Amino acid sequence: MSNQIIEIAIRAPKAGIKEVDFIAAKNAAVKSLVSIKGIGPEREFEPFKTMPEKSAKVFVGMTRYQSKMKTYQAMVSFNVLRNLMPFMGMMDNMGGIFLKPEDPNFDYGSFADKSNITEIALLRPKAGISKDQFLQARTKFLKALDSEPEVKNSYTFEVAGGFKNTDTFPHFTVYKSKADFDMLMDRAKGLSYIGEFAKIFDAEIICFCTTIK
Repeated sequence: MSNQIIEIAIRAPKAGIKEVDFIAAKNAAVKSLVSIKGIGPEREFEPFKTMPEKSAKVFVGMTRYQSKMKTYQAMVSFNVLRNLMPFMGMMDNMGGIFLKPEDPNFDYGSFADKSNITEIALLRPKAGISKDQFLQARTKFLKALDSEPEVKNSYTFEVAGGFKNTDTFPHFTVYKSKADFDMLMDRAKGLSYIGEFAKIFDAEIICFCTTIK
């Protein structure tokens, strides 16, 4: 397993914040972050559907850190904090987590391209479901999902810290195209393993996204 850490950031403008101001503050924060050697590049994804549904536009970003130490370096950087603090005051933060890929072959730069759809899921076991029960069920679910012809691959992650929803179990599923995603969703009600897995988790948020960069 590589030492890389992936930050996933899921956020929306707070009520009363103009989208143009939110984006400007986001870009300033990201620019200062990726100016540190060993951090970046940033990737961006645009959700076309979220579960539960959100009224405001949701923004999804990812940043790669060369190592866990780089996350600490960013946290104490004056330049990063100077740009991040105003941005944090403008956002409704739905997910800010540092992730360690469980797949040693996970390729941050190419796991999803602009033709793909990426599902980003932050899930919790329902009350009464143990961590082990949840993880066993998720493994079974993702194995079945990955066998569908419309799916490119799924990835699971170990949470390595963060700011929001660090108690969730994250995974990504990459669909080959929007047409493939739609075809699978049309068939979903007839796939019993999807319904079975849905019985054991609560979704903090699930984003279905196109790739911006």
